[in-house]
Amino acid sequence: FGSRGAAERSLAMGRPMAMLLPTSAEMFREWDWGCTLWTLALVVLASSVLPPRPARSLAALRRKAVVSAYGAVYVALSRDGHFQLPPDPGRSRAGVCKTKRIVFVRHGESVWNECFNRGFGLSFPARVVRAFVREARLLFRLDSIFIDSPLSEEGLAQARTLEEFVRSSAGEELRRLSESAVFASSCLRRATATALVGFGHALRGGRPLWILSCLQEISRNVDTLGLAAPRCIPEVGLEAAADEASAKVATCLQGVYHAGNKGLTTNGGDRLDAFCEWVFADSGPAALQSTVIVAGHSLWFRTFFQAYLPHSAYHECKHAKLVNCGVVMFDLEMLYDLSGGPPEYRVVLESVTTLHGGFERK
Repeated sequence: FGSRGAAERSLAMGRPMAMLLPTSAEMFREWDWGCTLWTLALVVLASSVLPPRPARSLAALRRKAVVSAYGAVYVALSRDGHFQLPPDPGRSRAGVCKTKRIVFVRHGESVWNECFNRGFGLSFPARVVRAFVREARLLFRLDSIFIDSPLSEEGLAQARTLEEFVRSSAGEELRRLSESAVFASSCLRRATATALVGFGHALRGGRPLWILSCLQEISRNVDTLGLAAPRCIPEVGLEAAADEASAKVATCLQGVYHAGNKGLTTNGGDRLDAFCEWVFADSGPAALQSTVIVAGHSLWFRTFFQAYLPHSAYHECKHAKLVNCGVVMFDLEMLYDLSGGPPEYRVVLESVTTLHGGFERK
């Protein structure tokens, strides 16, 4: 409680050293204030972390533990992006059996993008610390910053900008397409939330938004794994809605085609083909509609164009990412050879049209 110099000065002035020491009452008051502050801090932390509904919260914790454990294995063993592209559709001699108009919509910026994709400058450590603090506060909730990363504030603003574009005169073509289109979304929350906000005007009438596990992003990162269990719908939360009316749109989500997270023995190529099969299925939701609007992910979209555009053709969609909430439209053909064999699929190069946002420039 006192330095050697203070003791020497005290003795020189004729004062006893004990006068420099705090009394027991002072020590008690300091200890009492310290305990009070620590107690308040623990109460605040507990109120943000401890589960409000124990049974539901423990179920959420178990689900997150299962997905986290699977994510660790998936990062180590996955070969999601390692597959051979299908034969060049530009050289196919099969005839065109069916054609669908497809509209790809990339999700808004995610919290994962906000944390890791904004460079590694001086602000990077602070972004990481904030992300881990938020993750700790979500421990007992079916929510996460890293697993199935949701929209960031910027991403939600981008989705609202998309909604404004669809409502404007500049978005007339996209608005017209959305009036009769079938809507589908990846099982990841950021894509579903983007569709709910960006196309809320079309979905408020009770039309379904089909959740497809085959649209799950092509990557081994944990943010590409979904929290929603098979046949369940993503919990996008009210924060993904622009207003109360948009929040009610979440009731249109349909999880019957959500088969769960991508497997270790499958790859992105399998999911590309599964999506094409879903689009052209005779008894599927898209059977009677000519347009399908898809909310999904940049690497999945880019790989789709690489697979089904003629391999010798050049287009920026084969090499660049669609910007957040960017929209591109094209015609997809189903090719069938009467001599037998599985169907083939081809994107009509001349039909690829950017409706909003465009592609990233580097």
